[in-house]
Amino acid sequence: MSEKKKLLYIVRYPIYEDFNLRGKFDGQLAAFRNLGMDVYHLVFDREYFYLEHDGEREIVGKATTRLPMYFHTKAYYDMHRAVLKAAKIVRFDYVYWRGAPAWRSSYKTAQELCAMGTKILYEIPTYVKSGEKPMSILRKAFSVYSNHYKSRMMEFVELMVLIFTGDTTMSTLYGKPVAVIDNGVDVSVIPLRKPEQHDGEIHILALASMSYWHGYDRLIRSVSQYTGEQKIIIHMVGGNDGGMLPEWKQPAEDLGVQERVIFHGKMYGDDLAWMFDLCDVGTNALAQYRKNLSATSELKVREYTARGLPFLCSVEDPALNHTDDPFWLKVANDES
Repeated sequence: MSEKKKLLYIVRYPIYEDFNLRGKFDGQLAAFRNLGMDVYHLVFDREYFYLEHDGEREIVGKATTRLPMYFHTKAYYDMHRAVLKAAKIVRFDYVYWRGAPAWRSSYKTAQELCAMGTKILYEIPTYVKSGEKPMSILRKAFSVYSNHYKSRMMEFVELMVLIFTGDTTMSTLYGKPVAVIDNGVDVSVIPLRKPEQHDGEIHILALASMSYWHGYDRLIRSVSQYTGEQKIIIHMVGGNDGGMLPEWKQPAEDLGVQERVIFHGKMYGDDLAWMFDLCDVGTNALAQYRKNLSATSELKVREYTARGLPFLCSVEDPALNHTDDPFWLKVANDES
């Protein structure tokens, strides 16, 4: 039997707190193992970066998480140093690099990995040609800096990986071949819901990082205009990573539906399982048009389905194409 190819998965993965992308990362790691890879990945706590393999961890660098804005800035430099330290411990055949803002250290890390003979696969989680939210001057300046180093590091990339956004015809990006994949979850670790009964009420789960393209303002307006006999309650579950919570709390108050739009914050584990039991239907992003998208591959849809929760969607999704079962309802991808 030939020896398994060794793969290093590069992503910011904090283990000192729960976060909404943990399921995605763990699912991708499980998928690589199912493909027969010998999988390594980096994680970090409040003190160190570790190289994790088969449940064992080895320190490969320091993490100074108490610095202001660490997670969005210096964490990348520390992670890249940890990558190169790990590459001196283990000879990796492949690196799967989940796309993130690019820094000079991103370019240097890619250069050194390539010199070691490692093939780099680079994922862009959502490839959007236009329609991004307007940025501040500071963010625009960083975007120019980041795009410069991302373009330079592409010299060392073997394959670009794009999550499905409707365009399956793109064959190259940055001059590199493209593979289009779907999002996925590890269903073996997701419990089925145990639905609660509550006559006269419909509970809707809006689970997200609360970004403008989730479009939950549409849902809030709809609840305010609803005149039917059911009591409709929206459960907003997630932090303010996307920055939209204040902009959604205010219209809920202005429209007089604050008692029917409940903001729970982040929920995990048993608390999140209870929320899935309580709710009758989930919703995925309802404003992909704000990013000029008419198709997507959302992680939420996969988790809703794995747990057994019907859901609303507004765009095409490859996971829905194989079935006519009345498990999901497609609504308009506009401001209605």
